[in-house]
This record gives sequence, C-alpha cells and structure tokens, in this order.
Amino acid sequence: MVGFLLDLEGTLVKDKSYTPIPEALEFVKELEERKIPWLVATNNSTEKPTVLAEILREKGFPVTREKILSPSLLASLFLKREGVKSIYFLGTDKVKEFFREEGFEVREDHKVDAVVVGRDREINYGKLKTATSAVVKNGAKLFSFHMNRLILDPDGLVGPSVGAIATAISYASNRPVTSFGKPSKEYFKKAFELLGIPDPKKVYMVSDDPFTDLAEGKKVAGFKTVFVLSGKYPTQEVLAEIPKELHPDYVFPHAGYCRELVNG
Repeated sequence: MVGFLLDLEGTLVKDKSYTPIPEALEFVKELEERKIPWLVATNNSTEKPTVLAEILREKGFPVTREKILSPSLLASLFLKREGVKSIYFLGTDKVKEFFREEGFEVREDHKVDAVVVGRDREINYGKLKTATSAVVKNGAKLFSFHMNRLILDPDGLVGPSVGAIATAISYASNRPVTSFGKPSKEYFKKAFELLGIPDPKKVYMVSDDPFTDLAEGKKVAGFKTVFVLSGKYPTQEVLAEIPKELHPDYVFPHAGYCRELVNG
C-alpha cells in the first residue's frame, strides 16, 4: 500500500486563508474513504497544531490532530532535548502561547538560550537586531521552523518565507541554523512513523515547493515526489534551477491528479 504526505499551502489550500483547492479536497476525502494512509505534512508556523486541525475541519477536510505533522511539536521536543529554557521567538502570538504552554520562557530581549524563527508578518529591523544579538552576544542557538524560501500571500504575491529570514540571521551572526520542519531527517522520520509506512519508496510527497519539500526531501528521505502547479509556481520553468537527478517524479496541475498514483 502507498501513502501520501500532503503539503498544505499551495497544495491542499490556496494560501493562509485556508481556502481549499477543490480537487485536492476531493482527493483527500477519497484517501480517507479508501483508508489509504495520508498525512498533512506542513511547515505551518502560524497556528497551534490543534487550532490548525479545527480550521481545516471547518473547511471540509477530514482532519484530526493526529493527521497533522507540523514543526511545532518537533520544535518542543527538540528544544527540550537541547536543554533550552528560554527563547526569543519571531512569529505569531498563537505560537508564542504554544511555547509557553510547553513550558518555555518566551522573552522579548536577547538574553535567551535560543532564537526560534517562525512566520512573522511584522518582522522589522528591531526584531532582527534582537535575534542577531541573542546569537552573537549571548551565544543563543539558532533554530527555524523550516527553510522554505518563499511564501504565497492571499494577494497572489510572494514574499520571503521563514527560511529566508533564518538564513539572514545565520549569515549575519556566522552561526548555523537548525530546522525542525521539512526537509529535516527528524521531520520525515516522524512522518513515516505516523503514516505507518517505513519504506519511503511507497510514500509520495506532494507539494508546490520543488526546492525544500521535494528536491531536498528526496535527498534526505528517499521518497517519491510530486510537484503541483497550484501554489507558488504556476509553471515547470522553476525546475531548471534544480539538478536533474532531484527533479520531481511527477508534475501535476493540482493534487487531484494524484488519484492516478493510487489507481495505478
């Protein structure tokens, strides 16, 4: 039996409004009805996992909390394992609350154990300065929810995503950044565990991000990859920037075409 790791924004939903892509919604419903293993494999860094599940259910997706893998849960586990007690977080108040609920001290100054970069629509020079100072002057470790380059906004334009901001802080501080989300080994290890399919060759990663999710994911995890043109990149031209051996196994207009992979 095959299984599916389904990216969220640009693949299942259009953007941060979480408006479903109709064909993708129907595909997920079919997977659920046929009891084919699937998981929302998201790098979402703006919502608590439980809240995200509620939002998607309201939009019609047959999603439970257990059907979502987001960097938030891995972040908590990883930071605790690293002995981190206090963090400076670039991101939403909702996720700040999540970290507090998980037992972390979330501070607004540079005197912290770690800097964690999430999706922050109100990013400014002051926040970047605090984050960089924490790493350079206080020896804080630098973490990122994921390393995505671009984010598609509801207005149809794209902006620098979490990975771009984390990379800027890493470059400025000359310190490495560790990612919790796709395409980290820990993320995909957990994904295979939740799917119940240990053989990556039987897993399809479906995403609108041919760089982080697909090319890098293929290197790290060895699964099959499906590039959908329903999100950040409406054409295949972007694949010219990716080594040929890491090109996606399939390119579809939207996730609904993945039905072909199930039906053979």
